[in-house]
Amino acid sequence: MTCALMSDLALARALLRLYKLAMIAGRPGVTDHLLHALEELARSEPACEPILDQAYLWGLGARVGVAQPRMPGSGTQ
Repeated sequence: MTCALMSDLALARALLRLYKLAMIAGRPGVTDHLLHALEELARSEPACEPILDQAYLWGLGARVGVAQPRMPGSGTQ
């Protein structure tokens, strides 16, 4: 794995985490921007596509009212 790929994957994971936090916080404008950033990253680096898929699935679950697991550190257990 190249350094650039590792960096792109780390960025994609960070964007996914922020996307989930924004979704939990009910910030649709923020989630739209973060999802767009993930889409652009996956377009330029196909190895990031599974992370983008996770974001899509997370968003679908939130839109249909499926309970989403809590993010670590997002509140009491």
